[in-house]
Amino acid sequence: MMISKIKPLVLIFICLFALNGCSKDIENIENKFTLDNVLKALESQELDLVSFGITGYPLKLNDVVPEVYSVETPGQEDPYNPEFIHFYIFDSDKDRINGTKEFNKHMESAHFTTFPFLYEKRNVLIVYWSQTKDNPLFTKPIETALEQLK
Repeated sequence: MMISKIKPLVLIFICLFALNGCSKDIENIENKFTLDNVLKALESQELDLVSFGITGYPLKLNDVVPEVYSVETPGQEDPYNPEFIHFYIFDSDKDRINGTKEFNKHMESAHFTTFPFLYEKRNVLIVYWSQTKDNPLFTKPIETALEQLK
């Protein structure tokens, strides 16, 4: 008699546990940004982004290879020397945090001809490689675009 009462309770607990796990997966999917989300937000700030493909050996962070885009500006002094933005789209916020730590470790001993500026939001890490350390051209548009992402 006692065993027949325990089995339904065990089954109920198993179902509740499974449902709780599934709801967290749905929540994680809804809180993730895609590359398309980020590109649309940046383009709304009138940045002209051009997919550059993979050139050289882009830094792989936490097993994520970045999407590389050049940024074109009207009246650019040297159109053959654009600035670049690397987009890292991670599976989760935690993966992005680990990727950022990995990036910072790589940069400790690096010598630059361009200067990295990092921007983070949820699962996205953006590395903007500016030609100037003191006056990066696209800081404000990138910050504004990330604020728009919901």
